[in-house]
Amino acid sequence: MNAMVARVEDIKSDEFFSCITIRVKDTALKLLKTEAPKWLRIGDEVECRIQEAAIAICTGSKEGSVSIENHLSGELQHFRKGVVLSEVSVDTPCGVMNSLITTDAFERMELCEGCSVTLLLKAVDIKLLPVLDSTSYEKCKEKLYQVQN
Repeated sequence: MNAMVARVEDIKSDEFFSCITIRVKDTALKLLKTEAPKWLRIGDEVECRIQEAAIAICTGSKEGSVSIENHLSGELQHFRKGVVLSEVSVDTPCGVMNSLITTDAFERMELCEGCSVTLLLKAVDIKLLPVLDSTSYEKCKEKLYQVQN
């Protein structure tokens, strides 16, 4: 599971969906949810998680030719090829991200260590969790477990 810490920059909602813009280092990413989490506020620090199998890889420029808005350019650092699946590690501006792709795709794309690739992250595949420090945990615990008199 890929994980990174981000800050919430914007939340836009209509009657059907919420679009949440987050920033990881200098990179903005968009997330699509059926509704924004009730706890989420602009300025919040959040943890983002993305499963390896949810990250597509492309080579060359795909700007404007693909509907996925979240593009992370990077350099392929390491790979492990299996018979069916290959795991690929890419150094991106958001940190090292891992992707699982078919070995057939890996070979067709002629991927190798050091080559330039672009990771494509679907907005619906990025999960959000609150970042809780010990102070936040204590505040939440007090609210959740209030002693009834």
